[in-house]
Amino acid sequence: MSCNTCALKFSLFRTEKGCPSCGFSYCSKCLKNKVFLKKLNSEVMVCVKCKQLSNFNKTTKVEPPDAYYKRIGVLESATDHDRSVSQNPVEDEISDRLKKLKEDKQDKVVKTCNDDIADRLQKLKGEKPSTSDAELIERLANIKGVPSSALQSKQVVSSINANKTEQEQVEDLMRQYMDQGNIDKKYEVEFDGLVNNLEARLQKLKGSQSSEHNEVSSKASHATEDEEETIQKILTKITAEAKLEKHVLDKESVMDELPFCEICNEDAKMRCLGCKYLFCKHCFKDHEDSDDGCDKFEQYSPPSNAVM
Repeated sequence: MSCNTCALKFSLFRTEKGCPSCGFSYCSKCLKNKVFLKKLNSEVMVCVKCKQLSNFNKTTKVEPPDAYYKRIGVLESATDHDRSVSQNPVEDEISDRLKKLKEDKQDKVVKTCNDDIADRLQKLKGEKPSTSDAELIERLANIKGVPSSALQSKQVVSSINANKTEQEQVEDLMRQYMDQGNIDKKYEVEFDGLVNNLEARLQKLKGSQSSEHNEVSSKASHATEDEEETIQKILTKITAEAKLEKHVLDKESVMDELPFCEICNEDAKMRCLGCKYLFCKHCFKDHEDSDDGCDKFEQYSPPSNAVM
């Protein structure tokens, strides 16, 4: 290995060192440039390349000379003087007229917008109802069949005087609820009478229609009973025919069945209840299987007319 700057090989007297900035290998003589590194937050010895890069990256701020500030001051004072001098009266008049026109136009736009918004809001709200609260209460009382005073006296919450004590406010509320309860009791009998009258009228209407309904329902019930009897007779007949047909088929199958074992053709002694086949005792033990339900049997005796 050799130094990256002087290209001399490292030895006991020329030891190898690394640049803290770039990390390359250099000898101690080539690392002689002191630079402040931000990543180490201290001044360290770096190589020539890193030193040049650090100098190149530094931004040098050039301070302007005093003549520059003097020139700027003269220009600003001249500009302020020109502004203080009165302009042409014609130009002043034109600028004033333009300013007034702009202000008038802006006022008209704002006024038009406000008027338009007010008209649209009035259209959305609609016309105010001409019916007063008293008329509405009177109509509601006529519908319910109670005097209007009863509805006017029913207030959900009364206005409580803020100057009263808590005890007085509680007493006022209790008195108000008691008054409401007395009013309800006063008109409860009248309400019950109206309800009873309506119920009686409904019962009369139902009674006049019940006779006609009974006649129609009796005819319908007779027709329904006749239909049910007919259906029951048909079902009984079909069931009897099905049983007879099954009995005949079972009899034919028994008559056609040979009384021999299914495996060895010896005389059958038992019938398997799982597969319904005939077996002798020895073959049934070989055939027996609990998974298929062939572990149960019944004794079998051949019929008198069996073919031998």
